[in-house]
Amino acid sequence: MNVAIVYSSMSGNTEEVAELIQATHVNRGDRAVLYEADRIGHREAGSLATYDLVYFGSYTWADGVLPDEMKDTFRLLLKEQSVPIRQAAVFGTGDKMFVHFCRAVDEMAYHLSKFGIPLAGELLKIEQSPRNQPYNVRAWTERLARNAEEGVHVYDHSKDQTTVAQTS
Repeated sequence: MNVAIVYSSMSGNTEEVAELIQATHVNRGDRAVLYEADRIGHREAGSLATYDLVYFGSYTWADGVLPDEMKDTFRLLLKEQSVPIRQAAVFGTGDKMFVHFCRAVDEMAYHLSKFGIPLAGELLKIEQSPRNQPYNVRAWTERLARNAEEGVHVYDHSKDQTTVAQTS
């Protein structure tokens, strides 16, 4: 399987999740490439159509906002270039002390679904860092990889979520 992981990280937590996803795919024998959202240009955007599964990950900014670099990436992919992404998966990090915990995850899933891009499974929302529970990220990644291989798509993301709480 050919996998791309597009992410935006401010504190390093979302990058840590992206690296765990990449390592899980590499251990499966898949090809997994990381892309920082703010480095996605026209060439990189077009290449995402060649992947079997594209993960999108972001932190949630301020009061539940998708960061500008991820908004710009989605605008380029979905509106400007209409990249035909085969399947997508969505993850993110946040802090439960805020009212809109990991709202960026919901926003990304909404936009992907709105443009007809199938989601390979439930959304992954992580409280701060996955450092103490990397097995949850690996299990989620394995599940979504199987779904992608089997052609299982989840369009209604509103009820399907996996939340990993930080326990330190």
